[in-house]
Amino acid sequence: MISNTKKFALLLFKGTVASTAVTSATQIIGIILLPVFTYYLTPEDYGIVSIVSMIVLVLSHITNPGILTATNRLYHDTEDINERKLLIGSTNVYFLLVALIPVIICLIFGPKLFSWIFKDFSFYPYGFLAVLLTLVRQPARIWITLMNLQYKFHQAAIYNGISLIIGIAVSVILVVYFEMGAMGKVLGMFPSAIILVFISLVTVHRYTKGIWSFQNIKKQFLFGLPILGLLWSTQILELGGAYMLERFSNMKSVGLFALAMSLAQLPLILINGLRQMWDPIIYENMNKKAYHTINKLIYYFIGILTIIILGVLLFSKEAILIIVNQRYYDAIPFVGFLIMGVYFNGLITLSNSILGYKNKFGTISKFALIGSIVFVFMCIFLIPKFGALGAAISYAISYFIFFILGVWNQRETIIIITQSLKGLIPIFLVIFIFSINYIFSFYFDVKELSLVEIILKLTLLIITIILLFYLKIFEKNDFIDTYRIIFNKLKKTFIS
Repeated sequence: MISNTKKFALLLFKGTVASTAVTSATQIIGIILLPVFTYYLTPEDYGIVSIVSMIVLVLSHITNPGILTATNRLYHDTEDINERKLLIGSTNVYFLLVALIPVIICLIFGPKLFSWIFKDFSFYPYGFLAVLLTLVRQPARIWITLMNLQYKFHQAAIYNGISLIIGIAVSVILVVYFEMGAMGKVLGMFPSAIILVFISLVTVHRYTKGIWSFQNIKKQFLFGLPILGLLWSTQILELGGAYMLERFSNMKSVGLFALAMSLAQLPLILINGLRQMWDPIIYENMNKKAYHTINKLIYYFIGILTIIILGVLLFSKEAILIIVNQRYYDAIPFVGFLIMGVYFNGLITLSNSILGYKNKFGTISKFALIGSIVFVFMCIFLIPKFGALGAAISYAISYFIFFILGVWNQRETIIIITQSLKGLIPIFLVIFIFSINYIFSFYFDVKELSLVEIILKLTLLIITIILLFYLKIFEKNDFIDTYRIIFNKLKKTFIS
């Protein structure tokens, strides 16, 4: 592996770990605490928390019409430090101002809007708390972007870790000790967000020295506008299941779906961290036409994602039976479909990064829009008949279509970079093993552990790993080199 590839592989690894800690640590801890929360929270409580999270994310995307994507891309179009400060400062001011708009609108029209949008979810108290949480979380978004652009992974991870510990502690106390149910879980989301607000405001101001302009905000807004379709379409795919279930089913189905999605998105938690780092690294190497480096990173990406996905896919049933309260066992039959959707969602990162480098954000939005339309229509027909299973099937098929469209559109560039189609083999392996895992449900009781089933699943996972090395998706020497670099850096750190 050439030194340039080593450099960016290590940089991608470190950045992914740190970015994951910043953006997804709450989800990780939430999964670890599932035995506690599923004991004290009913599926209906989980449904309420899921709808609150959905509102926060929707409002966050309403106030982010592609401006963060534009900032990321424009940052790499200049080496001038003052221009970069202007980009970051303008984005920061934009988020501080625009975050007030949903609060003002909802304070005036909130109760009426919520009675029209939802069936069983009212504005007070949970809708109001969701709007406030959106306001509090906004400033940290540009801080996270700045830390990633400057590769200051450790600083971001430390600050986020401190806020996370405090937030989780508050959440557990409210849910377990005070037995506040869904209210305790929602209130527990605020402490970490409030801490990061102060950290973000101080850090960004120190970097920018208060530099910003309306003209630059307009420039970034217009540059990122074509990505708006992608942002909204992706949110429909990610959050539409919970909303459609709330409209066409009941809050219990929303809760079961939310629990299954939290397990299914375990691999996506890693991908969310990697996505923060992927685009800057790909943009830099595409500028240099360092296709060998990109090729290696793509194979690492596909291989690691494949192993993680298969681990979660094959043993999600056992995880639910062991760590989750039995009233959530009804989520087992459809979690596999959600995991497949997450897999294709992760793979979309590859084609989207190439399209983003070519500034074809409108094309990405078009493909995402097609996927979201398919998702909505499938949910309308399948949820009344199959409930949460229908939403899960719709999720998997829609992301598969999105993935196929992106890869086919950029097939020539992908072939130029990879020089082969062997990257497709892990994808066919995942589809094949998903089919086998689904067949297992006809021979083994869905709500009982089976030693034979576990052994068969372990065998499938081991065979897949061996095949990935045989096909040179992974190479032994690459792992040895990366291990030595990380070990030496840790050794120097501890010695110093």
